[in-house]
Amino acid sequence: MAVTNLPFVQQNMIRYGMSIYFALGLAGNICNCIMFTRPLYRRAPSTVYHLCFSIFAILHLIWSITPQLITLNYPDPQKQLILYCKTRLYGSHVLALYLRYTIAWACMDRFFATRVVFVDFEEYA
Repeated sequence: MAVTNLPFVQQNMIRYGMSIYFALGLAGNICNCIMFTRPLYRRAPSTVYHLCFSIFAILHLIWSITPQLITLNYPDPQKQLILYCKTRLYGSHVLALYLRYTIAWACMDRFFATRVVFVDFEEYA
């Protein structure tokens, strides 16, 4: 493959691959939001974490992938506005960390909810 074909391949991978990734991710997370707001699932202990994860994932998809898709047909605003460049990167990292923290909190919640042994702290005082 010639080096001159690489930008063309990269643009097509972003255009079609990221579009499919974006559409499936958005549809799946919207279905999760609909499902976890139903009364049957609202009683489950970790429903709040799953719902928060889906909302943060939707925000992360919109915030991170939309600018990549826009730059295929229009000038890249990151090269023109330094504030937008820093804000976009900061927002992407913060939303990605929210996703990780939500999973960590859900795991800790399930651990403490199913833990059998309780320590009596009064006997150590």
